[in-house]
Amino acid sequence: MRAPRRALSLAGAGVLAVLALAACGTTAESRQVAFHEDARTCSAFGSDYGSRAYSECMLEQQRRRDEAQLKTLEEMRLTSEIAREGQIMADQARRERCRRDPDRRECRRGGR
Repeated sequence: MRAPRRALSLAGAGVLAVLALAACGTTAESRQVAFHEDARTCSAFGSDYGSRAYSECMLEQQRRRDEAQLKTLEEMRLTSEIAREGQIMADQARRERCRRDPDRRECRRGGR
């Protein structure tokens, strides 16, 4: 496998790993853990269970978690886009080098 394609494959594998980890974070068990953490946070802020302040606090905690997840997804999208653009630039540079010097090792069939 050529180096630029290997780099792109590794970047793609990284993105898939992060997506897999993000998917693990959506299980019922992790949601319940998050709920209990939020409840402890809101109680620590002095809100009593069932009060309006408690409900607003719980909503804010969920909003905070949702925003963090969206930020992570956006960062993953940007990383993927940067990797794709880097691969395109590397391919263009290789084609240009091969146009100038077709006898280069990287220009032979199979890259060998």
